Amino acid sequence: MDRAASDYDTEWYRSFFGSDYLHIYGGELTAERSEEEAGFVMRALGLRPGDRVLDLCCGPGRHSVPLAAAGLSVTGLDMSDEYLGLAEEAARKAGVSVRLVRGDMRELAFRGEFDAVVSMFTAFGYFESEDEDQRVLDGAAAALRPGGKLLLDLLSRDWVVANHVRSETRQAADGAAVREMREFDPVAGRSHVEFEMTDPDGQVRRAGHHIRLYVATEISRMLQQAGLVVERTYGGYDGSGLSVDARRMVLVARKLRRRVVGYNGKRGSGHGPGAAWMRRNKTRESWGPKASGKRRIVAKRKGRGAEAPGRV
Repeated sequence: MDRAASDYDTEWYRSFFGSDYLHIYGGELTAERSEEEAGFVMRALGLRPGDRVLDLCCGPGRHSVPLAAAGLSVTGLDMSDEYLGLAEEAARKAGVSVRLVRGDMRELAFRGEFDAVVSMFTAFGYFESEDEDQRVLDGAAAALRPGGKLLLDLLSRDWVVANHVRSETRQAADGAAVREMREFDPVAGRSHVEFEMTDPDGQVRRAGHHIRLYVATEISRMLQQAGLVVERTYGGYDGSGLSVDARRMVLVARKLRRRVVGYNGKRGSGHGPGAAWMRRNKTRESWGPKASGKRRIVAKRKGRGAEAPGRV
């Protein structure tokens, strides 16, 4: 699969996260696995019953529901009406209440509302520019109370490069053959993955994702620009340390009491992108960009859950 930058739909995430995604990954994402991952989130963030948590790109409720079942006050955000409907049904069956919001993670309207924000299973790096990805982190920081924490769970770029396999085929739970074709663009830092699904009756469908993968140094810099400082890193949900051999790259970052300006870690320098942002918004102390989108509550009743689009 030779892929130039112009060969793919740059808004692939609008169509990929639906039935095809669940068809491809559904067999791997069991309830037991989801509960284990939610338990890791609680331990890594030191969460307690009653804490307020935002699950970014919450999807069909894979993490939001077990987090709510553990006594947390959970808000799930996703742009997919289909997934929000599945999340609502999952929460209803579990007997828990989750507030669900339809929205774009680049345009978060929350301000100082949450004790924690979680972004699970590579629900980051979807957009074409680093500035757009930075907006996601800025919005997450703005949504946190001072001292609150962000957990960012990503596929490790180091692992992807070291374990690159161009093509492989597996069988889905329903008997369909799923051929996965991969290419990594080292200049753009983008992983291109296309799926060709052949149903038992011979019908063929195609889908794919095209995710920018960052290294830890880049992510740490972006988190700092958003006013967050990395406190801990993990290489997996088992709590193991981050290494070049780890498949996952999980970072836990805390919102600073005062925002760090620029890339050099010096407060109040008055230079760099952070300072420029603050000048544009006429503020001396802030936690994220002005919201350009409006929040819409899809449902707020007993029975909602969520999981983030981007489970890679």
